[in-house]
Amino acid sequence: MIFRPQRYRTFLGFLLGVIISVIALGTAFFFFQSNINEINQQKIQEIKEIAVEEYVQSHPVKLIYIATSDKKAGEVLTDQDLIPAEISQDLFPADAITEPSSVMGKVIRCDISKNTALTCSLLYDEKDYPDDMRLVEYTAITIPQKLEPLEYADIRIMFPNGLDYIVLSKKQIKDIQRQSAENPKNIIWFHSNEEEILRMASAIVDANLVEGTKLYAVPYVAPEIQGEAVRTYPSNPEVLDLILQNPNIVKKAVTELEIRNRAMFEDRINEDFQNSGRNKVFSDNTDSITISPVVNSEDIEVEAGTRLEDKL
Repeated sequence: MIFRPQRYRTFLGFLLGVIISVIALGTAFFFFQSNINEINQQKIQEIKEIAVEEYVQSHPVKLIYIATSDKKAGEVLTDQDLIPAEISQDLFPADAITEPSSVMGKVIRCDISKNTALTCSLLYDEKDYPDDMRLVEYTAITIPQKLEPLEYADIRIMFPNGLDYIVLSKKQIKDIQRQSAENPKNIIWFHSNEEEILRMASAIVDANLVEGTKLYAVPYVAPEIQGEAVRTYPSNPEVLDLILQNPNIVKKAVTELEIRNRAMFEDRINEDFQNSGRNKVFSDNTDSITISPVVNSEDIEVEAGTRLEDKL
């Protein structure tokens, strides 16, 4: 049996106590750190949620529909081509698609990439752009001062005996160039289909055949609520026959109407200057502006013009 001194036993007891204390403190520190990390993660999560909520409140979002894949111009949209997405309200397009059913079957106007936000300006109905639609330009139409591009107007023809007909109704004016000293012609642009182009050709020739006839535009006051006017001008079969026999007759008629409009323009400017006590801007050129008939002397054309004047 070994007897150890009292001092040795005391040292071992102290060392054992220290070891036990260190283990206890380490365990307590470990659990404390674990709880602190958990508490910190909870605080961080709460801060994130508060930040997200504040951001959402200060930056509201709206639902929009985007393309699920690349699309080519001319493709027709189906319900498989759209998926919903959120976008900041500040960046929300004014004509964004918010109801997918409203655009099903519409045609894409231009090539678009995947995830492109779909808007009304990117789509159109096939019936709105038929194959025979063209951008046409006319110089034989008298343009009112109040008519501006993108407004709507009827194109009318007025004969010297007071008869007035609607040739084309509710046409959106794409652009206008007004007659001035620098620009000798009134030019107006709008879309027309083949039938409307032929109606205008007939009206132009009619206006040239009957001296004093005027083609002019009449703007709509409230096109968003006013319906399209009923067209009352009947395309003249005799004039259509003349056009078929001599396609250049429309070009000649346009030239004659341009000359008339130019003469009226110069007379109006000269009259304004004279009324204000100033000299005329344009010299008298009535002799040089002679309205010659655009039809040939062939019997059928003379007869057609005579029949048209007799009707009026």
